Amino acid sequence: MLIMSFLFFIIACIGLAGSGHLVVKSLIKVDKYYHVREFVIGFLLIGIATSMPELFVGIMSALNNISSLSFGNILGAAIVDLTLVVGIVAFLGKDVKFEAEIEKRTLFIIAAMIILPLILFLDQELSRFDGIILITVFFLYIITLLIRRKKFKVAKDGFVSRKEVRKDIILFIISLISLIVSARIIVYAASQIAMELFLPPIFIGLVIVSIGTSLPELFFETDSVLKGHSSIAIGDLLGSLAFNSSLILGIVSLISPIRANFSSFIVSSVFIVISLLTFLVFARTGKEITRKEGIVLLMFYILFIIVSIFTK
Repeated sequence: MLIMSFLFFIIACIGLAGSGHLVVKSLIKVDKYYHVREFVIGFLLIGIATSMPELFVGIMSALNNISSLSFGNILGAAIVDLTLVVGIVAFLGKDVKFEAEIEKRTLFIIAAMIILPLILFLDQELSRFDGIILITVFFLYIITLLIRRKKFKVAKDGFVSRKEVRKDIILFIISLISLIVSARIIVYAASQIAMELFLPPIFIGLVIVSIGTSLPELFFETDSVLKGHSSIAIGDLLGSLAFNSSLILGIVSLISPIRANFSSFIVSSVFIVISLLTFLVFARTGKEITRKEGIVLLMFYILFIIVSIFTK
């Protein structure tokens, strides 16, 4: 039974990552068709697209009364994005540049949005009221971003016809259906693995599910940096972090209040805070994350996995 659960879990993760990649691929055409500004398209459109796996895993886990799996997934995904994803992207692309349009204020607002659910969970629960707070914060920031959208440069990479956009809408719908099915299987398989191995669901979300749900960000951001579109890549990274920490956790806690193993929460929170501070320091020194700094972030993720296993 355990082997079958692992097999289903791995297949579903591949399906989730593939579907997420297709969602991003279809939505990126909107960027070219409507000439949307680079950071905004990365933050809003692609940020939403690459966060779809976390969203559907979150909804499915909440509906199955194991919302702590989603909580672990969101916390783990934040660490994966800030360390593993940025580290790999910086290593493969030599460096990740932060253009002037990505202000210090933007970075610190996103940092605050990541820290907020950690503070709200100090009473060992994310209640429905906490969920309303998280969703409100998210929409307030989106309104602010839209008001300031003229400050960001317009993307000018290629031409896309209306016919192509229609095809991509169909691809988007099919990919969403695949995401829903994959997320349902992941939640079921993960819950079975947790029961068989006597592990808290938050741990499964932290160290296993978070890898699968973060693959779309890795694929998209690596491709963007290699093609010279650092603004879109950084926008996607920050957008995914903001969506996951506020909107998605807010929706999940509204459906089913989150209660989870507190020791796993403490370990992940410490690593989130440290990785976030490290990321901010690297981002503000030289306006880029170099290959050497990327290696540091990769080593930090390996340390997180080791500590999580020994403190589960």
